Amino acid sequence: MKRPTKSFEKDIAKFQPRQMELCAALDKHYKFILFGGCLGGGKSYSLRWVAVRYLIKLFTQKGMKWVNVMLACENYPSLKDRQLQKVAREFPEWLGKSYTDHKDYGRCFILEPEYGNGVICFRNLDDSTKYASSEFAAIFVDELSKNPYDVFTFLRTRLRWPGLEDTECPFVGGTNPGSIGHGWIKALWMDKIYGEEWQPSFDNPVDYRKQFFYIPSKATDNKYLDASYWAMLDTLPEAIRKAFRDGDWNVFVGQAFQEWNESVHVVSEEFAKEPIPANAPIIMTYDWGFGAPFSIGWWWVDNDNRIYRFDEWYGWNGSPNKGLRMADSDVARAIIAREKVTGIWGRVKERRAGSDCFQKRPDVYGGGQGPSTAEVFRNLGITLVPGDDRSRLAKIKQFRERLRHGPGERPMMMIYPNCKQFIRTIPNLVMDENNIEDISTKTEDHVYDEAAHICMARPLGNVVIEEPKQFADNLSEFARLEREKLFKELDDDEGEFAYW
Repeated sequence: MKRPTKSFEKDIAKFQPRQMELCAALDKHYKFILFGGCLGGGKSYSLRWVAVRYLIKLFTQKGMKWVNVMLACENYPSLKDRQLQKVAREFPEWLGKSYTDHKDYGRCFILEPEYGNGVICFRNLDDSTKYASSEFAAIFVDELSKNPYDVFTFLRTRLRWPGLEDTECPFVGGTNPGSIGHGWIKALWMDKIYGEEWQPSFDNPVDYRKQFFYIPSKATDNKYLDASYWAMLDTLPEAIRKAFRDGDWNVFVGQAFQEWNESVHVVSEEFAKEPIPANAPIIMTYDWGFGAPFSIGWWWVDNDNRIYRFDEWYGWNGSPNKGLRMADSDVARAIIAREKVTGIWGRVKERRAGSDCFQKRPDVYGGGQGPSTAEVFRNLGITLVPGDDRSRLAKIKQFRERLRHGPGERPMMMIYPNCKQFIRTIPNLVMDENNIEDISTKTEDHVYDEAAHICMARPLGNVVIEEPKQFADNLSEFARLEREKLFKELDDDEGEFAYW
């Protein structure tokens, strides 16, 4: 069945103006393209049809046949709902054929020979490393923010194809704000934060910072949305509405700390220039890291128990969630040097750190016999004390309470403008999908874990923490606990209602 003689973009794919911007970005050979924003912008639709366009152009312009591209979602159910079902309905018979288990390509769609036999390989990313030996001329990922940074890092190593230059092998993501990948996506495409690996060097002269291109997608770009869809968007709660309707990357669904407001929580430059009060306690907080970043914060406390983060040191290499890999002794010496320069050496009242800093480190033989971080620090003149990290529920409640504020009120946690990593990472944290009462540990949570030490060291008294329920190891123990609970309830009753 022959294709009608029509324009592919206008008559077959029926691209709208914003989707044509995506086509133009591909034609200009941007390496990393993000098509993102809010609901209803046609992102999933764009990815599958742009994949077809990409394959046809390679055939018509370069004569390349049997080129493979990946079209992926975070798991198979999502792949089925967002792509496979739509491909079955939208792709015409004359374009090619779908296979559920092709002997060479697995689940895929193969274009007809007259269009180059290009192959769209449908993949899920529940374990991206299973594609370690694969090669793709292009990779298209639907809802990219559902994936951690490591998935992106791995997938871009699969981008290569014989006969194509590096910039002719694009990575294209479509996504909404939110989820575990929100922070690193915003850092790369919106905030333009690039680590050393993206910058030109002696070994790699390519400046990848110029290869990132962002196309904002909004529901207003889609002329096919009906009134009921807009009614749904307009009646969402404010935070969700800003993300899903307006494509706001600063407020999104699943955001852990919606209390955060930079204009409220960050002190003015004039205030930050004032000296720290002479009688104010100064506290250092520390979250250990090596392959992942470590985080150090310095705080002073006013007479109202309000805490001020006035300095920080984030041990990253410039890429989200990538550490400096510094030895404990080097970190300790740098802390001392930094405090001497800022004039607070000798004024720090206490230094709170996580429990991992007090555990023996592996020695050269792999056993846990090496000195702990706390021991290394103490030998160099810095004494760490354990932070209270027994309850993650208590930690997040104390943190939220310090961020909370009423109209015209100052929060109980204030941040100096030079503490850029706190300002960057805290708004990007998301809740754990499997535990709505806790922060997802798949996000860049190191500043939060570090800052929570001072929240627990200086708890606000109006926060009630419910202790998690304890479950008995066996039935007889369970019976004993239930009996004790019953006796206590009876003992609490008054007068004639008591049983003894």
